[in-house]
Amino acid sequence: MLDDLTPNPVYILGRRWDFVAWNDAANEVFSISSASPPHEFNLIWRFFTDPVWKGRFKNFDQKATGMIAEFHTASARYVEDSSFAELIEDLKRISPEFGRLWLQHETPGSLEGFKEVEHPYMGHLEFDHITLQIPNDPDMRVMIYMPLPATRSKLEKYLAK
Repeated sequence: MLDDLTPNPVYILGRRWDFVAWNDAANEVFSISSASPPHEFNLIWRFFTDPVWKGRFKNFDQKATGMIAEFHTASARYVEDSSFAELIEDLKRISPEFGRLWLQHETPGSLEGFKEVEHPYMGHLEFDHITLQIPNDPDMRVMIYMPLPATRSKLEKYLAK
């Protein structure tokens, strides 16, 4: 299914925001297949610790605030899961931005909507972003980035190589 959605970048996140699956378009835009130790395939870890990710998103602070609010909600549902606590402690130790924002306890908003990404080879990319939950496993979310026309053209050319 993910491959059939190409050139839309699509990935699936698990309950701790770990990448579970992704298509080639998502890998090209977000470099998902490159492990980022010690939380190799975790979106929030990459967002706050990987310079490649931090440099790709416009309005980093706004996105970070929304992401932390959503992650607070996710982690509160699993207080018994020590992997959440480990990830949070590692992020607080490594990322001052995460540590500062983690203390704010903002109300979650929508992470959906318009997204801009700066890609090292394709340049400026623009997407409408939606999230789908899997009914029989609501902790699994399908993240779909629908490229605007100019971005779709760039992705199609880049992926055809």
